[in-house]
Amino acid sequence: MAEPRYPLLVALPGGRVQHAARLIGDGPAVNTLCRKRGTPTGDGAGMPYCRVCADRPNPINQQHSLKEQP
Repeated sequence: MAEPRYPLLVALPGGRVQHAARLIGDGPAVNTLCRKRGTPTGDGAGMPYCRVCADRPNPINQQHSLKEQP
């Protein structure tokens, strides 16, 4: 099953909302669905979800892995 391209839920420093995000390279920095960047301070549990992230569709990852055939 395909996964969203922004699978993480994070809070950014000084932020008051939770964002959908993905790692930049090997991390720890992230890009958010609403186009912010930063190093997350946590998962943002208990914070409201970012309205801009909510208004953008979270694209489905189009990459897939081919399993080796026996």
